[in-house]
Parts: sequence; C-alpha cells; structure tokens
Amino acid sequence: MELTEIGRNQAIDKSEDKDISQAVAFGSPRKRTQQTAGLIMGGQLDEITGDESIEELKEKLNKELKIGSKIGVDKRLDFNIDFSTDFGKRALEAVKNGGYLKFLVEESDALAESFLDHDTETYNRMAGRVAEIVEKYITVASRWDKLVQDESKNYEDTLKRFLGTHQGIGESFLAKVIEQTKGKAERDAFVSALNNQGFDFAEGFEVEIQTIDEKNQNIRISFKKEKDGKVIFEYDEIVPREIIDGLISKESKK
Repeated sequence: MELTEIGRNQAIDKSEDKDISQAVAFGSPRKRTQQTAGLIMGGQLDEITGDESIEELKEKLNKELKIGSKIGVDKRLDFNIDFSTDFGKRALEAVKNGGYLKFLVEESDALAESFLDHDTETYNRMAGRVAEIVEKYITVASRWDKLVQDESKNYEDTLKRFLGTHQGIGESFLAKVIEQTKGKAERDAFVSALNNQGFDFAEGFEVEIQTIDEKNQNIRISFKKEKDGKVIFEYDEIVPREIIDGLISKESKK
C-alpha cells in the first residue's frame, strides 16, 4: 500500500534539500515507508510534484545514477507483530487505546518473555535493530572521512541518510537512548510528550555522526517536540558509542 495524497504532501513538507547527490533514503519492504523517506529526501527537487507512485519517484530520483538506487530497503525498519497471538492482541489493544509506545516501553519485553515469544516486536528488540543501523553508519563515517580527505575524489564532507519506518520502531530506539543517558523519568517524559502512542507522521529524530579524528567520533542525537507553538520536550545530547553498542542484541552480533 502506498501513501495517500495527504501523506505524500506531508512528507514533502518535511523536505529541505535541493541537492541530494550524497543522500540516500531507506524504508522497510512496505512501499509507504520508502515513499515517505524518498519524499522527505527529495521533495524539494523541481521535478517532484507529489503525485508520484513509488516507482515513478524512484525513476525521477535515479535519473542521474548509473548504478544503484536513491531509495533502498532495509528489513530492520519493518514491522512484525502477529495480532492473532496473545502478545499481538495486547499490542493491538494498546494501539486502539492510544498507549502503544507506553506499552512497548513498560510491558512488551516482560510480556513476550512470559509468552515465550522470541520473535515479536518489543521495546529492546526494536531499539536494538535501529542501533544496528546507527552502528553501521558510525563505521561508514570513519571510512567516508578518509575519502573526503582525498581531494581527487571531490566529495563533500556530509553524507545524508533518510530512514522511513513504522510507529514504535524509531521511538523505541530514542526512548532507550534517553533512558540510558538521562534516566527513566526523562524517558517517561518523552513517551508522555508523544501522547503515549508514538511519533506523528513523518516526525522523527536526527543522528549526526561527526568524525573528530581517526579514533574519536561524536554521536549527536536530537529531537524536539512542539505543541501549540511551545517546546514540550527536547533531547539533544552527545551519546557515547558504548550506549549504541549496548542496545544491539547478542543474537545480532553473532
């Protein structure tokens, strides 16, 4: 299923860049997340009208490419809850009651363990998947810095990546980072600021990876939530790499 006209326009409203030469968008295997990420990345380009299907969007964004695509798929961004299971029924109830994120943060891991469910979406598991993606780009950043130093390559110093995912996944990662760096009370304030449910459409956070030298990087994670013109929650911190590493599950490291 693809985005509605309203969804496409909302994604374009979030876009800022006229130059996407060093940008790539990723979504889950579901088309609407790929469209969202692609339109936030390239929505300011003159050729983008907002009426594009996912295939038309890819064609326009890829026109200057000889190989590859400006929109990719990462299965770690996908959503996987079977609502017919005992766990799934509780999760669906939380969604309907407007408390999905609160459920994930406070109940999901223990509940999955009680049901011996080792596969479904939980707070720790979803946070870990996003941490894997961040870890990937921490590694990429150091390699990229070396390429930038090579003047013959003529690269700009900034790579941009736009990720589209489903409610609960990005929020779990950010909530876990806040919990690890600022404590549970601040994490709960974040959850409350999102009305206990999750991000609004096309809302999210930023991760900026700055290479200081060959051995040191700054990982800055930031998010701001406004309501009625006022900031009701803000997080902007340099996060130690050890925290990102610690969120990745032992299974994924094997």
